[in-house]
Amino acid sequence: MEAQGCLGRQLLWRIIVKSISIPKFATQALLGLSVALTAHFATIQDVAARNLYVSPAGSGTTGESWKTAWQDPAKIDWTKVASGDHIVVDGGTSGITYKTAITIPVSNIVIRQSSGAGHSGQVTFSGVNVDSPFGNPQRTGITFAGSNIHVVGARRSGIKLNSYGAEGVNIQTSNNSLRNVEISRITGFPPYAGGRIAGATVGGANNHFINCDFRDCTVGALDKPVAGLTNSTIFNNCTFGANSYGFFMNCGAGIVGSKVVGGPTSTIYAHRCVFGPYFDYGLDVANGSVRLTNCMLMNARLANLKVAPAAGSTANVTASNCTIYQTKIVQDPFRAPLPYGLPQHAVSVNAAGKLRVANSIIFGGFVDVPAGQKVNGGGNVQYSVSGNTVALAPSMVDPKFVTSHIYAQTTPAVFIPQAYTLFDFTVQPGSPAVGKGSPVGKVADIAGPYGPTSGLPSNVGGP
Repeated sequence: MEAQGCLGRQLLWRIIVKSISIPKFATQALLGLSVALTAHFATIQDVAARNLYVSPAGSGTTGESWKTAWQDPAKIDWTKVASGDHIVVDGGTSGITYKTAITIPVSNIVIRQSSGAGHSGQVTFSGVNVDSPFGNPQRTGITFAGSNIHVVGARRSGIKLNSYGAEGVNIQTSNNSLRNVEISRITGFPPYAGGRIAGATVGGANNHFINCDFRDCTVGALDKPVAGLTNSTIFNNCTFGANSYGFFMNCGAGIVGSKVVGGPTSTIYAHRCVFGPYFDYGLDVANGSVRLTNCMLMNARLANLKVAPAAGSTANVTASNCTIYQTKIVQDPFRAPLPYGLPQHAVSVNAAGKLRVANSIIFGGFVDVPAGQKVNGGGNVQYSVSGNTVALAPSMVDPKFVTSHIYAQTTPAVFIPQAYTLFDFTVQPGSPAVGKGSPVGKVADIAGPYGPTSGLPSNVGGP
């Protein structure tokens, strides 16, 4: 039997501390967030909680044991779920897939992967719709209708949501979290895969994604602020990427900010996260604020970091101790010219955008910054960049990565995105960049290798 209900103090502490361990410039703001989060967890702890169970082997009656477990998350009797309860989901010995979609109407609860013997396999929520004669997937995997809801895997990718038509998760409430959850393969709808939104659509205050991986979602996370709230979302130790190229020059993005001109805004925090390799945009920010610390941004087709508010909006982005890496892709001299342009911007900011980059490593790519616009927060090391070569640092200095053969330039046929997740981007002892850039070294050590394993196809800029 599982350990009995109520969020344990060890789990509480890990969620709170690991979610907010970021440098000084965000400390004050996140202190307020952590106080709010602690208060909501305290609400859970004050209630006598129970474990309730979901398993295809259950009878589907009370949900109070494995024997009487509800047979699918969509069959949970929410009238029997109280504040503070844990809903424990069976993963079997080697994984269980639930073809399901759920809306969670109850606040102050935990939904978690079982860690018990014989039940601790990976839990997969799949959008494949067995009732659709035309193969239409279910729209959204999990909709958070209540608040202070926590979806927790027992290990990284312990819970997986995949093959939903529009979005894996929709959150428009506050004080929620996902931990050790993978969201992958947002498919769209027949006949042309239209209707894809994001792996996660997020609005509300103090929502956390911890140790989460976003794969093949077109957009990993889409900011959708809620009017009247101080919207904030925190990503900690997350990866955003794809295992295949996009179609028709559309390779998606890691995080896309709200694009509603004059609408509500959010503050997004990303700490020790990886964006790429090979999105159109690692982050695309047109409204609100973003705070990046200790992040890795790799090999965007258009821009690793784009800050481009429209008239009537403001966008303010800071990046501290980040590594922004861009291999320049050039055409093989024995092939025809590239059919599509590849801007390959390390950073791109328009005249209305506000960007500060500090203590970071910028390697390769085009620095798209208007002349005279201040973006250098100090302490940066740049190398092999073009464009506005004095915007981020006064000179070129080789950071001397541990993997010394990382390509500054390559051709479409040789460019293999997955290879970059196996390179070590930490700097060598004695490097002029010691103490700069992201502490993330080998991306594969966080979440395993990922990314396309073939050269660049023509429909996204290849030969």
